[in-house]
Amino acid sequence: MEETNSENSIEVASIRLDRAMANLEAVVNHNIDQNKIISQLQGEIESLAFQKTKLSSDLDRSSIREKKLDKSASEVSKRLVDAMETIKSVLVK
Repeated sequence: MEETNSENSIEVASIRLDRAMANLEAVVNHNIDQNKIISQLQGEIESLAFQKTKLSSDLDRSSIREKKLDKSASEVSKRLVDAMETIKSVLVK
C-alpha cells in the first residue's frame, strides 16, 4: 500500500511538473511573440522618425523657396510699376 501511495505521489508530481513545463513554454512563446511585436514597432518608429526628418527638411526648403519667390514677385511688381510710370510719362510728353 505504501508503494501505491509513492507511485501516486510520483504520478501527481509528474503531472504537476508537466503542467508547469507547459505553462513555462507558453509564457516563453508569448514573450517571444511580444519581442517580435516590439521589434516591429521599433522599426516603424524609426521609419516614422526618418520620414519626419525628411518632411521637416522638405518644409524648410519649401519655406526658403517661398520667401525667394515672394521677394522676386515683389521686385517684378516694382519693376512693372516703374515701367508703367515711365511709359505714362513718355506718353504724357
